[in-house]
Amino acid sequence: MRSSDRDGPDATDLDEDGPDTTSQAATRRTSDTLRDWRLIKLDRNTPIAVATKNPGKFRELKTLWGSFAPPIIAAGTSYPVVEERGTTYEANAVLKAATLAELSDGPALADDSGIEVEALDWGPGILSARSPWPEASDQQRNAHILAAADRNGRAARFVCVCALVVPGFGAVIGRGEVEGLIAAEPRGSSGFGYDPIFFYPPYNATFAEVPEDKKHAVSHRGRAVGALQSQLSSLVT
Repeated sequence: MRSSDRDGPDATDLDEDGPDTTSQAATRRTSDTLRDWRLIKLDRNTPIAVATKNPGKFRELKTLWGSFAPPIIAAGTSYPVVEERGTTYEANAVLKAATLAELSDGPALADDSGIEVEALDWGPGILSARSPWPEASDQQRNAHILAAADRNGRAARFVCVCALVVPGFGAVIGRGEVEGLIAAEPRGSSGFGYDPIFFYPPYNATFAEVPEDKKHAVSHRGRAVGALQSQLSSLVT
């Protein structure tokens, strides 16, 4: 199993250590008066940089993005470490995208995601990458949730928010969720992060047990990307 993405099939993006002056500047910029995102014009030949250092997350986003234009590319070393200070998925996604847009002076895409579990009072949510402690492995994160579910209930959901930021404009947001259950034990070897313990009843399998295309068809990230693209389609020139 690949290392996790802080989101929800997932567990860690780890774009979250330490204060960063660029992200602070981006936060200030987002509080300024911005033009309506509906006025954005995206050149179909100008790639959108993705604000993540997580190769697993980028691969999944690239697959989900498909042939939609403009294409997406990895930000690579141009994307700094960003402290996720938001209290919502939307705030963190916008912060990360705005930081990269500020640096590159061009369009940037970011997502923020997590798992929400009944047994943990619908946490860890936006803290999924840092639960139960920041340096925990995927196996330790999963074991923490499995132990809680055994005691307090198995309902769960994955949540993902994608944000596209173009300098000078408000953010374009797409949100996706998928409901499921916490499995009795980890199952499957595909996917990453929390996938082995997220049981999806319509498939009678965990996300780690199904082919990638079946997971993407119903996943939180797939739905968030689809929601975002439906809004971007009218902005492409």
